[in-house]
Amino acid sequence: MGSAPCATAHAGTIIHDPELDTFPATIRCHDANSEIYSVTASREMITVASYTDDAILAKVETWADSVPALT
Repeated sequence: MGSAPCATAHAGTIIHDPELDTFPATIRCHDANSEIYSVTASREMITVASYTDDAILAKVETWADSVPALT
């Protein structure tokens, strides 16, 4: 954040506003039933993709409901 070369390149003062961070994280998961799926978490939502067994979605929903920061 205090990098002089970066500040010079941008011709200004660099600031960081955590409220504007939008870095999602994608986790590739392997379920006990051998299915591979992905879970992407961002500030606004959690997306479950590439699953066929609805039990996987139920597991992820149950987990997400148990995490206070996500409710």
